[in-house]
Amino acid sequence: MVHKELSSDMKMFVEHLYTKGYLKNANFMPQDKFDASCFEISYAREFLKFAASKFGKDHPDIAGWLSAGNLKKVALFGCPSLGQRTVYAAKHMRKFFKIDEHKVCQTCSLKELCMLRNKSFAKNPTKLDLADVIRVLIMYSMESVPQKLVVPEEIKTSVSRLLKEVISLSQETMT
Repeated sequence: MVHKELSSDMKMFVEHLYTKGYLKNANFMPQDKFDASCFEISYAREFLKFAASKFGKDHPDIAGWLSAGNLKKVALFGCPSLGQRTVYAAKHMRKFFKIDEHKVCQTCSLKELCMLRNKSFAKNPTKLDLADVIRVLIMYSMESVPQKLVVPEEIKTSVSRLLKEVISLSQETMT
């Protein structure tokens, strides 16, 4: 399946992942140069999700420095897909911010299709997990959301700001 071109923010994040070596095993990319057009195929998008999640796991401290206001907006909006990992990631974000799961699920346009609606976690996270945040952000940024889910401009703006913050903060922590 061919996807549309990555957004400018997503290209910037993917190039950051490339520069930091997270895409070095990507057999669909040219060896010595970054080419964003390679990410228009499904396999590449799946590889990108894996690489982004690994990046999040490798840089957990960044999550604590991200804009809480933007994170809360994204968490309040709901889940960007029905994929189990992404749904759990979004639920972890809501649990961290003490957002009522039922309130979010009740207004979600995907609720009829969701197997995990209104389900909450027993454990309260004490730290925000960057891997979870990244999972949610890249789904919105790649526009890999179901057609039924209309993402407001305010959420897109928050996602964009958060991706830029992640890049900036990871450059600061790596120097």
